[in-house]
Amino acid sequence: MRSKIRARASEEGFEKSVATRKAIEEATQRAMAGQSSATPDQMLDLSGFADKFLDDSDELTQEEQAEIDKIASMPLWEQAKEEISNTRFPTPIAIFQTACVMALIFAISATLILKGDATIRDFYMDLGFIPRPDEVYDFSDLDLPDGFLEQQDLEGNLGDQAEKIADAVGLSSSSSQ
Repeated sequence: MRSKIRARASEEGFEKSVATRKAIEEATQRAMAGQSSATPDQMLDLSGFADKFLDDSDELTQEEQAEIDKIASMPLWEQAKEEISNTRFPTPIAIFQTACVMALIFAISATLILKGDATIRDFYMDLGFIPRPDEVYDFSDLDLPDGFLEQQDLEGNLGDQAEKIADAVGLSSSSSQ
């Protein structure tokens, strides 16, 4: 493959650049020696970078700060009065318009949700997955295990059963007194 590429390049008159060849050789030598791939002229000089953070000559004086930001130099109460006087509050008409838009959005959203719910419910009722509210099913011919209907009030008997277990274990409230 390389021979084909070299043959084609020589036919077209392409020659390897001497600068490219030298750069590749230098990079290879630096890599073999374990040096950085960048030459000193290519490296970024950050020596003066930290000095910019330590230089306090860019600080504004108190007079310059007061001239630039007049409100910050005022007492706190006057700052609050100035800020409130520059604040644009909504008019009653704008408040009413916003409330109407919110009510309209609520009405549309509620309508879409309720109609969508009714449509989905009717769809599944028509398919027979969910019984209709007016449909009554007769389960009189259903064979239930013996004693099944006697257990209907399980929640009411739960306290009695817990007391019987506590008495049997000896943790009854009457025995602790």
